[in-house]
Amino acid sequence: MLRLLQVAVALMMLSTGGAFAQGQVGGLVDQTGASFDQTSLSGGFHLVYFGFTNCPEVCPTSLFEMTAAIDLLPEAERKKVTPVFVTLDPARDTSELMARYVQPLGHGFVTVSGPVEAIDRFAAQNRIVAVRNLPEPDGSYSVDHSSEVILFGPDGREIERFPYSMDYREVAQRLGNHVASTPRS
Repeated sequence: MLRLLQVAVALMMLSTGGAFAQGQVGGLVDQTGASFDQTSLSGGFHLVYFGFTNCPEVCPTSLFEMTAAIDLLPEAERKKVTPVFVTLDPARDTSELMARYVQPLGHGFVTVSGPVEAIDRFAAQNRIVAVRNLPEPDGSYSVDHSSEVILFGPDGREIERFPYSMDYREVAQRLGNHVASTPRS
């Protein structure tokens, strides 16, 4: 019953986009401690993934495939794309921990953490559903969530969503098409 209530609240957050989608989300920070909000996604292409570092399979696979797609781009296009990893588990994921987690992947990842309320508002603003499950007897817990990579353009607006099931080569092709079709500034 509690699980059903959690899902209902998450869906309500999405369906009432007005309250959550209006304005900026305060309290989020990147790995340097700088403030981060929706406007941080402007000025270049950003591939954004919402997940958590204790995820056993989907999150690390998604992050790896995200960077594999970037690796397939020509160098000039690769330089225009910034990968962003936003935690859905701020109780365990500090920006510093997340920065260490993605460091082996390269590409200058930006990691984002903050208070749970700010994370939830930012996720809802970007149509990401997340449910933090009740802890197991040993205190461990998981986070069920949408798993897709979101591409934002230089104007900070969403361009496309790449589902977990999409092959990284297809993501690279689509990403490259978007980057190549953007006029030079």
